[in-house]
Amino acid sequence: MTWQNTEIVHVVAMDKHHCIGKGNALPWHISADLKHFKAITQGGVVIMGRKTLESMGRALPNRVNWVITRDPAWQFDGVKVAHSIEEALNGALTDAQQAEKTSLFIIGGGEIFKQTLTIADRLELTHVELDVQGDAHYPEIPEGFRKISLEPHTDEKTGIAFEFATYQK
Repeated sequence: MTWQNTEIVHVVAMDKHHCIGKGNALPWHISADLKHFKAITQGGVVIMGRKTLESMGRALPNRVNWVITRDPAWQFDGVKVAHSIEEALNGALTDAQQAEKTSLFIIGGGEIFKQTLTIADRLELTHVELDVQGDAHYPEIPEGFRKISLEPHTDEKTGIAFEFATYQK
């Protein structure tokens, strides 16, 4: 079920216990995962929470960046600001339709993923074979999703094993 004819896609990397962040940062550096993320979201419309944007330090280039924050005075160069998930989805949907895109990408953080999982159509997950004691987590994958592709890898620099997995509702 697409949201107003637009596919909602979660794009996230997580460890064995669904940890996605520690201290407002990614708990690992896997170059291939960053390239994979870029390839999926490039030229698209992304939605994220304020902490996710601040952890990156800048708006993602060649994408329309929507940021959700409760702070009515918050601003950041290169992003569009929304004060609720619904407001972000409506604005992002308009941007996607104007750009003739068929997908919106939810890229974090944990609370944004949790609040949008019921409307997600596809999950682009990187399963990282680590056990990190982090403070941000991805929710459990609901039974309605099935894994449709799996691509195992090992990071050349760190030796960390990981896999790119696509789940479809």
